[in-house]
Formats: sequence, C-alpha cells, structure tokens
Amino acid sequence: MKLLTKTNIYTSIATALLFALGVFVVYQVIRLKLDRDVDEQLLSTKNRIIKGLNEGIPPKEFLSNIGQQIYVKEIYRQTIFDNRFVEYVEHKVDYKTGRKDDNDIITQRELLFQVKVRDKLYEVTICISLLEGQKMGEYIIGVVLIFLIVSIFFLFLLNRYISAFIWSPFYDTLSGIKTWNIKKNATLEFKPTDIDEFHLLNDTVKDLTQQIQLDYYNLKEFTENVSHEAQTPLSIISTKLELLLQQSNYSEKQHEHLLQAYRATQRMYKLNEALILLTRIENKQFVDKCIIDLTLAIEEKLEVLSDFIEAKNIVVQKEYNRIIQKEVNPVLLTILLNNLFINAIKYNYENKGTIRILVDENSLTIENSSPLGKIDKQFMFERFKKNSTSGSLGVGLSLIKKVVDFFNWQITYSYKDNFHRFKIYM
Repeated sequence: MKLLTKTNIYTSIATALLFALGVFVVYQVIRLKLDRDVDEQLLSTKNRIIKGLNEGIPPKEFLSNIGQQIYVKEIYRQTIFDNRFVEYVEHKVDYKTGRKDDNDIITQRELLFQVKVRDKLYEVTICISLLEGQKMGEYIIGVVLIFLIVSIFFLFLLNRYISAFIWSPFYDTLSGIKTWNIKKNATLEFKPTDIDEFHLLNDTVKDLTQQIQLDYYNLKEFTENVSHEAQTPLSIISTKLELLLQQSNYSEKQHEHLLQAYRATQRMYKLNEALILLTRIENKQFVDKCIIDLTLAIEEKLEVLSDFIEAKNIVVQKEYNRIIQKEVNPVLLTILLNNLFINAIKYNYENKGTIRILVDENSLTIENSSPLGKIDKQFMFERFKKNSTSGSLGVGLSLIKKVVDFFNWQITYSYKDNFHRFKIYM
C-alpha cells in the first residue's frame, strides 16, 4: 500500500471518528436544551394552574393546552412536597379497537406536584409530548450525518490531491534513483523543490550515489588490474615449476616440495580465473544472447567431459521429457553446465557412480551419487565456503548461483539416499 493511500485512510478514519463524536455531542446538547425547554413549559403551566386555582377556577375547568395534557384533582393528604419530573414511553392506543400499536411509540415528560390553595389540597399532573422535539433532533442528526459523509468524501479527495502535490518531489527522487545506472557514469539530477526536507534528501542521495559510483569504479579497476596482472606471474611460476618437475636431479623430498608448489600455483591460477569470471558476471558484461537448445547443450558438454566420466566409470542416466529453448548468453550457459557436471563427476564415487539428468517442463535436474554428506544450505552458495574434505576452491557453487541469478532463474538443492540433487527452474 502506498504511503499517501495509507495516510489518507488513517486521516479519513480519524476524521470520521471526530465527526461521530461531534454528532453525539451535538445530539446530547440538543436533547438537553429540548429537555430544559420542556421543563420550563411544564413549570410555566404549573404557575398558571396555581394562579387559576387561587382565582377560584374549579379543577375540572382547566383545559389541556396544545401538546399538553392537564389533570387536576382534589386530595385529602399531601404526599409530594416538590416537583416530580417523570419521562416515560407508552404505546399509542387505537381508539377504534382499543388496542395498543407497538409500532407507534410516544415519549412523554410529566410534571407531578401537589399544592395547597385556599385550605384545599390539589394534585396536578401535566404531561407534554416529546415527539416534536425528537423529530427535530432526528432531523438535525440526519442533516449532520449527511454533512459528515459529504465532508469526509471531499476531505479525502482534497487531502489526496494536496498530499500528491506535496509529495511529488519525493516520487521524482524515487524515479530518478530507479532509472540511475552506476555504469553510465551519470550524475543524478533532481527537479528543484522548495521543501527543505526533500531538498536535503536530494542532496544526500546525490552525494551518496556519487560516492558509490566512485567506489565502484575504483574497486572495478583494482579488481581488473590485480586479476590481470596476477595471471602473468602465475603462468610464469607454473611453467617454471613444470620444467623443474621434469628434471630428475632432486631428492624425493625436494621433488615433493616442488609438486606441492606446482599444485598450489595451479589452484591459485584457477582461483584467479574464477574470481575474474565472477566479477564479469556481477558487472553484467555478458550481454550477447542467442536461442540455445538446452538438450543439445547438455549433450555437447557430456561429450567434452566423456573422458572424465569414463575414467571414474560413472553411469549417466538421461531423461529428456521436453525440448527447452532459451535465449541466453552461450558463454554463461557453458559455465553453468560445466560447473554442474564437473561437481557431479568430481565428488562422485571412484567406481560405478551415477549421474541422473532430467529435463522437464521449464526445469533441469542434475543428481549425482557421492560419498560426501549433505551440504549446508545456509552457506552452500557463498564464496570460499566448502566441505573440508573436498579440496574445492569454494567458488564453483557461487559461480552456479551467479549465473542462475543472472538469467533470473531459480535453483534448489536437496540430499537423499546419498544423492545430491540440484534443480534449476527456468
């Protein structure tokens, strides 16, 4: 969910709650005011009745006013000494049938008092209907609710428009960052803004990207120089050691030392080549693509490695259920297959090992038997993480992962019944 949308939702909810609280308060204030007005009317009627009784008007001659009902009767003992206000609800009675109508409810407020006039006690009941006040309150609440809904709608649109306008420099900055390419040696340029925070953000991002770009090119140049310059002396050392190993005027111990130096040099040479290759992949220098048949590529790679397979007496089981053609870089695909099959051969049994190849719909599975145990999934694709007994350089699986990621594919690993299983989803 976008920040502006989330902000608008929370703002609208808060506004609705505040309006609802306001409606409740307004309703209570209106109701309180209506109750006071009704009580004042009742008290005013009370004063007129007492005045009339003092003037000698008989109780039966007090007529009910509009919206009021008055009952005056003579009593013999006073039991109420103050005004008693009562509010109650009753059902309207149908005068034709004499039955109460459950759907027609009347709310009334009643004033009951007793008064002594000319040595006589009277009990007076004054009833007034609250129907008009309730209708007025409901009308006001309805108007307020409509105003609330319309206001929230327009506030949501207005807040969305204002927020989008205010946050537009931020989205311009995000757009610039997304389209920025570290390899194009271009400086990020942002639209001018009068908002201090966004202006500070743009300056910070610009300085940061410039520093990242500078560090990237410095590291790239350093890696290329070191890798390139290391190749020549390593080749010279390797060649000289080969010449020395061909001579026989050394003791057995000296010959062993030379052999160990030669093997270490070869490992260093291969490691340097692997690091150069990883760097090229990370820098996305393999841009040429063409349509390649995966099955044919596998067959070509197996033919190249046939001598190694036969030397270890490995049985290759193949199952091609689909013809998969992909537009990929041929060099990287060769590197991927080469590392997968070399690992499957190198870490297989010395005799009667098995390699299984399955090409299914959009997937390639390679399984190999092995005396080595399960690989730790947490570190298997990290550089220089290796099995202590394998003697590996620790970059083969990293190369596989880099190529798979470069192609936007996925790779999974599992181990069962002494078989390592790599499955690539294309």
